[in-house]
Amino acid sequence: MYEGNNPIALASREWLINALLSLMEHKPYSKITIQDICTAADLSRQTFYNFFETKDDIIRFCLHRCYTEMMKKTAPKSPLLLSDIIRQLTETFQQNQRLMNLVISHNLEHFLEVELVSSILSFAEQISPESNPQWNRYSISFLTGAIAHTIICWASDSNPLSFEELNKLLCKILSGDYYQIIF
Repeated sequence: MYEGNNPIALASREWLINALLSLMEHKPYSKITIQDICTAADLSRQTFYNFFETKDDIIRFCLHRCYTEMMKKTAPKSPLLLSDIIRQLTETFQQNQRLMNLVISHNLEHFLEVELVSSILSFAEQISPESNPQWNRYSISFLTGAIAHTIICWASDSNPLSFEELNKLLCKILSGDYYQIIF
């Protein structure tokens, strides 16, 4: 994949991304071909393959870029609180609403989940309180899965909770104050 900073190459990459997103607005993802993307971007297949191997790579790249920007915003903050993580995730979804809506409407949430889990994992490693590595692995797995699926649910909702409500709900669930499990 291209890692340089040539302005023409970077513009070509953006044209390919925009072509795919535009096609997704009118055509099922499974029916979009690499040739369709190249035609819409007015670029050759060789140019496509200079940047991506598959159309899935475009989606992964876009999501990764969103979450990388999100991580940059939270990096200087210490200590990092759950509310900070939730706020950054919801803001990232809102700022990239077209992409997120297209991914969800084409049932590509698995891409969202993989990138979300990766980002949340980075957050969780900063706030992990346990010194037991095995416990950390399990607790981070729980935390990343719970938050990732909740954020996807929130983004898919036609009438989503406000950030404040979502944050309050997640904090209540994660603190053990939401569910009452009786044995």
